[in-house]
Amino acid sequence: MDIIKLRKALLAILTILVFTVSCYICITKLKNYNTKKSTYQVSNAINTNSNLNKTVSAKGNLVFKVKYSKSGDIQTENEESASKLAGKTKSEIESIYEKSGYNVDSFNSLQVVLIRNVDKYAPNKYVVGIKDGFIAIYKTDKNGNMFIEDSTRDVTDIKTSRLKQKDIELLTNGDKYFECDTLEDAKARLEDYE
Repeated sequence: MDIIKLRKALLAILTILVFTVSCYICITKLKNYNTKKSTYQVSNAINTNSNLNKTVSAKGNLVFKVKYSKSGDIQTENEESASKLAGKTKSEIESIYEKSGYNVDSFNSLQVVLIRNVDKYAPNKYVVGIKDGFIAIYKTDKNGNMFIEDSTRDVTDIKTSRLKQKDIELLTNGDKYFECDTLEDAKARLEDYE
């Protein structure tokens, strides 16, 4: 019987020992994990803050874009060297170009993307709109200005008084749906109102 009691005692001691070692390992690992996590968070915060102080390199590039708000299209207008802005920060560049209507869209030392919004459709497109109370098909010139190419062909006999108020608002304010690459595509949009 003494052997059975001895085995039970050894088993109890072994269980307590395994439990204690397991707890010690878990606590040690958890402390290391929290230390690494804290170090990562601090270094990440430093990197984030250092992005605020970044400047444009003389080897950088400026990209000028236009966003046509009626259709949502974005087109690149121009690209040039950023050498004249070397050493300038994002906020300094914003203050230089905001007078011309540009905002900084993205910024890093090698590329600054400036974007300006215009309340027009994209250039060289056909657009369904309203002219003198009738639905018409406009053409946009190279600057996005709308004009009627042929009034006998492009102004329909569909009166806007027949349309729902929501359709009139969309035709007046603009929508990507009404912007087409070809005259035929624009004519196909008219089928929705016939």
